[in-house]
Amino acid sequence: MANPVPEIPSAPLPRGLARPVVELCERLERAGVAAYLQGEGLLDAWLGTTRAQPPTHSIVCLGPPARLLATLPTAVVTGERATRLTQASDAGPVDLIPIADGTIEAALERFGLAALAIAVRPAENAWADPGAVRDALAKHELPLLPGRPNPFVAAPRRFWIAALLIAEYGLEPTRALVDAAHAALPEVAERLPGGAPARRILDRILACPAPARALAFLRECGASPAILPGLDPAMEERLETLAALPSLRWAAYLRGTATARALARLRMPQGLARRIGRLQESHPLDRTIEGARDAQIRRAMTRLSPDELDGLIAWRRSELASEPAAESRDRGEPGEAGPGPGPGAVARDRLAKIESAIDRIRHQAATVDSMRTLALGGGDVMRILAAGPGPHVGRALAHLARVIAEDPARNTPAALEAELRAWQAAAGERVD
Repeated sequence: MANPVPEIPSAPLPRGLARPVVELCERLERAGVAAYLQGEGLLDAWLGTTRAQPPTHSIVCLGPPARLLATLPTAVVTGERATRLTQASDAGPVDLIPIADGTIEAALERFGLAALAIAVRPAENAWADPGAVRDALAKHELPLLPGRPNPFVAAPRRFWIAALLIAEYGLEPTRALVDAAHAALPEVAERLPGGAPARRILDRILACPAPARALAFLRECGASPAILPGLDPAMEERLETLAALPSLRWAAYLRGTATARALARLRMPQGLARRIGRLQESHPLDRTIEGARDAQIRRAMTRLSPDELDGLIAWRRSELASEPAAESRDRGEPGEAGPGPGPGAVARDRLAKIESAIDRIRHQAATVDSMRTLALGGGDVMRILAAGPGPHVGRALAHLARVIAEDPARNTPAALEAELRAWQAAAGERVD
């Protein structure tokens, strides 16, 4: 089949293209179907990705659905009027997009966004680049497709898709792309996907190591404020200092908006919604835990996971780090005593005390857990020390717990008995 699209012949194809998908392209080519790799599978191999899950592989096929089904009899029709088929492969499901009438150029441009409007044809060792955007993408830029209508007007879901491409491939949106999205929003605001579709995209964005650029794009074009009014822009950069824990990053991202309303609007799963709410209620720790009291800290430790608690500490620390290390009222002329620490210094001191208390309580809990798993019990200690019950038994068990915490292989009766006798001699432990 003639292909009028200007291609880049003999251009090196990306390394790392999934071999089973390339073999599927070869099988289609033998049947007279021009096959082009496009989408996530291509972008992963070419640009690299921060996404944890495997990519969705896509092949744009210049041929009618009937020919594809005749060539791949195990393919399943997954789109209305056979506009999309799915074929199983060793690399996972492969989406097949049949183009019965038209060119690869027209097919790629219908994807609307530059990162999706480019493909490679393994059989010809060539790229199809109708928008001439390959060089920009290679520099990790996300441009507009030149000479095409505003892509966000035709398909408002592209607001979210563009943000996801920015996050997962480390792309920088061009000013023209941001302006086009901003200009389109008033016209499509009522059709902008919200609810679960928006949440699923934001889930993937927040799971990326560096989501700030994508979140800034959504804010600048007006998409995220349209469904989540009041979001704090400062959280976009701060998110990147936090562990990629869903509950933690959602809690930080939603800071500033009406959280309960946002969770309902996003159709957030109940379990995750509860954890987000608890984190929001607990932040900042230096205000929600008064005086680093053990009772309040233990309560927080029962309501939050260790990772969430550590995340709250990191979140608060990042906030305090963005404030001046010493407030203006801390300053005094040389030789003059200042009026005392400012609120930022007080907050940092409170946070440090809370962190120390958490570490202490965790250490105590770990010691108790280690004592429960010791190969020797209290009765064994009394027998070895030839003594009855008393505080010396607790001290001995605590010492043995510390020993096996450092070297679990020593948790045997013989090794612990030898350690216990050595500890008694070194400590001069006296028992009746």
